[in-house]
Amino acid sequence: MQTMMDLRDSLFQSLGHQTFTAQVISTGSGVLAGAQHAADLLQETGCELLHLEDDGRLLQPGDVILSFRGSAKQVAIAEDRVLGAMMVPSGYATRARRLQLVAGEHLRVVCGGWKKIPQALKPGLHAALAAAGIGMRMVDGPFVYIDKNYVRMFGGVAQALAAAAQFPDRAKVIQLRGDLCPIEEEARQAVDGGAQVVMIDTGRLQDIAAVQNVLVTRNVRASIRIAFAGSVTEDSVLLLRELPVDLVDVGAAILDAPMVDMRVDVVSDLNLSTGLSGTI
Repeated sequence: MQTMMDLRDSLFQSLGHQTFTAQVISTGSGVLAGAQHAADLLQETGCELLHLEDDGRLLQPGDVILSFRGSAKQVAIAEDRVLGAMMVPSGYATRARRLQLVAGEHLRVVCGGWKKIPQALKPGLHAALAAAGIGMRMVDGPFVYIDKNYVRMFGGVAQALAAAAQFPDRAKVIQLRGDLCPIEEEARQAVDGGAQVVMIDTGRLQDIAAVQNVLVTRNVRASIRIAFAGSVTEDSVLLLRELPVDLVDVGAAILDAPMVDMRVDVVSDLNLSTGLSGTI
């Protein structure tokens, strides 16, 4: 098999063994994520890493995120690789941070939408959520997650939780959709089955009151958390903070976030600068 020629070998031949210094500069505003992955990719090109900012930093236009040094070809290859490692994750992180700010102190935002993106993008999303202070899990410790399809396969909430009872040391999180019976009855079955988190996965705000009423009537509201999911937007998060909900699972509202724009500039050593404007 014939190896394709890299035109850059000929193009940069006249530059000999010169080295060049370059910077990744933010041209947009947002929360930085994916910086370490970008640094790893950079070093794979043979470039020398000179400066790197930490994930979670607040970016403003003109901020230097990282700087590096290498040959002309190394710098050109690095430009192809490092921007995507940060621009997309930083977009996720920016939207996630904003949603948590909108949610306030008492409504926890999580992102279960990681399973809806390609495997190759998942590490970037993980880094983004960590940078934003957002989790992917409803429960911090070990748990069993019973989604709507599990409920359908078992034939109901009660049956699904009965199967999960073989894991007594794990919390039980179950989706309620009202598919096989009214959602109030699903909530009652969830209480009887020992669920610690009931996730209303309908996108209908009116279902919250129905489930809340069941938990209050059964005197278990203090021990069972209510989560909500289904086409959640920033506007609905604003409404949910005023309702009896403990957790909100956000998917597309984070995953469709625009990238935080960045560029690579080759600079002279005299023009080097580092540092960002601040943190949030």
